[in-house]
Amino acid sequence: MGDWRTLKKLLDSMIDNDLEADMTIRVRGSSFQVDFVHAGKRYRKNHRTREKAEAWEIKSKARLLEGLPLDPNKPIEPQTIGKKLEDLLWDVYDMTWSKQKSYHTTRNRLKKVLRELDGSMEINDLTTDVLDQYVVTLERQGNRPGTINRKLSVLSKALRHAYRREDLKRMPHVPRQGEPPTRFRWYTEGEQKIILEACRESNYPDFFLLMMTLFDTGMRISEVMFLKRSSVMLDKRVFVLGREETKNDLGRAIPMTDRMNRLYSQRSVGSSNFYFDMSYDTICKEWHQVRNRIGMGQGDTIHAIRHTFCSRLSQNGVDMRRIQEFAGHKDLSTTQRYTHLDVEKTRDDINKLESCTDLNHLLPCDSQRDTDGDSTSS
Repeated sequence: MGDWRTLKKLLDSMIDNDLEADMTIRVRGSSFQVDFVHAGKRYRKNHRTREKAEAWEIKSKARLLEGLPLDPNKPIEPQTIGKKLEDLLWDVYDMTWSKQKSYHTTRNRLKKVLRELDGSMEINDLTTDVLDQYVVTLERQGNRPGTINRKLSVLSKALRHAYRREDLKRMPHVPRQGEPPTRFRWYTEGEQKIILEACRESNYPDFFLLMMTLFDTGMRISEVMFLKRSSVMLDKRVFVLGREETKNDLGRAIPMTDRMNRLYSQRSVGSSNFYFDMSYDTICKEWHQVRNRIGMGQGDTIHAIRHTFCSRLSQNGVDMRRIQEFAGHKDLSTTQRYTHLDVEKTRDDINKLESCTDLNHLLPCDSQRDTDGDSTSS
């Protein structure tokens, strides 16, 4: 059939009505997927490299135009046109989620959903019953209600997109799990020491500094990942984040602790514009190893370090407005979630009155109070 250059020239000159000649290759996880339609039928195949994907597409289109099967030894059956779940999720990711600052979190969640559900399933087969069974499976696997809801949210947004585009005939009911009131997990000083000691054993030398930065600045993990050289102002002892570097487009300045200033003074950036050369997946993998090494549970997350930062400041009497500025909370109500810690500290302080003046001998004993209570109620 000639060499590839000849074939490509042939295809480029073909009439669109006969066969679309545009490359239809998309990244699907770690693969390159060819996906094209010919004579009302769909042909797809995954390849490890883009070059192999392009070569297969060119060869396949040429054979189809000649009326030949794609592979005489192992013919690939054409698929009837119908949106697949995998295609839908990645399409929405490419159009919307990939442009968000938290794209890495959504991408990882999307991959988990596709591992748990059949990505080759047509979206019109994703009924309410299928979704209900999916929830049951997630519960049996030990997923928490909040985790389940975030996975369902990915599916719900994608299905609504398909319904608006009329790729989905009927919008299924997407269930939601009831979530208990949020209890903030934050690490004690002892836990912080154990965590950081374990971080020193990481295969990535910068992982310790990254974790120290999270504890001492309260930055979001995405903000630390893309921390620029220009954002670390050692002379003024402050981290400065531009609005384009934060989740909610609020730039902010975070003063450096003495140990932060010392650590960053010793750290050389080299030619890179960023301090850390670690992907989100790598950071999560290292965190899981640390967590397993010191016997922590699944609920002990990296994000809890941010709660720890806010909680420590609140416990030490720092004004809520100041904590809001440091953490980059858009609304003060978000920061005020940490005021319960002030109440606990205040209760400890007020109870010191008892140690100053012992009046317990004047109080009725428990048994007397119980008796009085019974007689009153009768």
